[in-house]
Amino acid sequence: MAETTMDNMNSTAVVAQGGGILSNVKRLTSDPSFQRSFPTIIAVVVAVLGLVIYLTMQQPSLTPLYASLPEAEKARVLEALKNAGYDVSIDPSTGDVLVPSNDYHQSRMTLAAQGLPASVPDGYSAVADIPIGSSRSVENIGLKQSQEIELARSVGEIQSVVAARVHLAIPEKSVFARTSMAPTASVFVQLNEGRSLSRQQVNAVIHLISSSVPNLAKSDVTVVDQYGALLSNPNDDPASALSDAQLEHRIKLEAIYRSRIISLVSPLVGAGNVTAQVNLDIDFTKSEITEESVDPEGNALRSEQKSLDVTAEDAARGVPGVTTNRAPTQAEIATEQSQGNASDSFKTRSSNEVRNYEISRKVETTLRPSNKISRIQASVLVREKETLNPETGLIEAIALTPEQIANIEQLVTNAIGLNAERGDQLTVDSAAFVSNIEGVSKSWYEIDFFINLIQQAMTFLIMGVIVLGVIRPLINRIMIPIASGKPGEAMVGLDDDVDLDVVEIQEGESLEDIKAKLKPKKASISPEMLDTANSYDDKVAIIRMIVGEESGRVANVFKSMMAND
Repeated sequence: MAETTMDNMNSTAVVAQGGGILSNVKRLTSDPSFQRSFPTIIAVVVAVLGLVIYLTMQQPSLTPLYASLPEAEKARVLEALKNAGYDVSIDPSTGDVLVPSNDYHQSRMTLAAQGLPASVPDGYSAVADIPIGSSRSVENIGLKQSQEIELARSVGEIQSVVAARVHLAIPEKSVFARTSMAPTASVFVQLNEGRSLSRQQVNAVIHLISSSVPNLAKSDVTVVDQYGALLSNPNDDPASALSDAQLEHRIKLEAIYRSRIISLVSPLVGAGNVTAQVNLDIDFTKSEITEESVDPEGNALRSEQKSLDVTAEDAARGVPGVTTNRAPTQAEIATEQSQGNASDSFKTRSSNEVRNYEISRKVETTLRPSNKISRIQASVLVREKETLNPETGLIEAIALTPEQIANIEQLVTNAIGLNAERGDQLTVDSAAFVSNIEGVSKSWYEIDFFINLIQQAMTFLIMGVIVLGVIRPLINRIMIPIASGKPGEAMVGLDDDVDLDVVEIQEGESLEDIKAKLKPKKASISPEMLDTANSYDDKVAIIRMIVGEESGRVANVFKSMMAND
């Protein structure tokens, strides 16, 4: 009988507990105040959830930096912004460069400082914009402008040139050849910071401009950079040109000697543990000696010439007179010839003999070299070896021994051909190298991650203050605690239910005594709850609960009021 009673009691308690929960939920949902405030509660919850999701998943709004940029310019802009630390991306649909809206103006100023973007408009588009019926002068100006733009684009493609502008001064053609003027041109180039155009590049720009304009001489092209330096000034001094060539030759030789030293010493001390510098004194003086020597003992007959002059004259014969001066007859001539052959008389005779002798002679021309090395000064610095000191636990540097330094000196001397008689000098030393490069460090409160974390924390803190300080009191004023029970009776809520495990059953107790223990206690309702009620119906409900809880006191109040009346 006792077991049956206990089973009935447990089943009754379970049924009462389940029925109480459902009854409380049903009464809560059917209350008019809850039904009126339920949409507000749902709206507040949805708004809070939406705000939390938005703050946790939000991304900064992106805006296009430049529109319709060439692909090469996009690559330069993207690389420059990434190096500057901006959060930059590419629009997958349009291919434009996107940056956060907060960094829009700052990123544009950063690119402007680097001369980006450097794109130049198409020059031939200006030709298409010339209206029909324009005058010849207007057409010429448009054609010249398009030509200037195209030349500027060509010059801008040269390395280290950020932007370029070309100005052409082309005079009008004249029928008089004597009054015609030659065209001129000027080029303005903007270079990257720390860069300069070499002489070959300046000459290339001059040739490009002069070849693009008819009758334009290279001497009439002027090139100026952004600092106002004249780059196209021709150097007509051959001595200066020779000095530049000599300097390049010296730098090239010093680099060769330096690479020899490093490649020779690196296997001994390790790669990156040696550095060297070489200074060469080169004599670029040209000298030419021509020497002619004669050997008086050595001679030879070069030429010989002999001549003999003989003059013969006949003695005067006959009687002086007229007949003596007449021309002889043929018979007389024949007779005289026959007689002359027999007896000739010579009056004069001369002889001349000339002999030319070649003397041994030697002509020698000596041309001394113009790039002779007169002195070599070399310095070699080797990193000291680092070892761990077992006593102190610190890393210490050990200098090279004199034997090691002497060995390196001998190797370097043979490698670059040092000559002590010429005055060459070599210095070998060891020292500790600085391995770590100290950079600029930011404080922990200046790190972008920490700043973003603080901003997010402040956002959640403000949300918590709004929820706990505004929304929660508003809900508490809207909601009125409703308990299950008969009308006019306030019962405890679900949290005040009696725990079945705590109830003790004594022997001899009846079922009514057990039910009295299981019956929940009445909740105390204070009159201050009337102040929290918003409507007349809520106030009436609170008064009914007060009357149901303390009916005796209410009856006494009414009795006293009636007695006073």
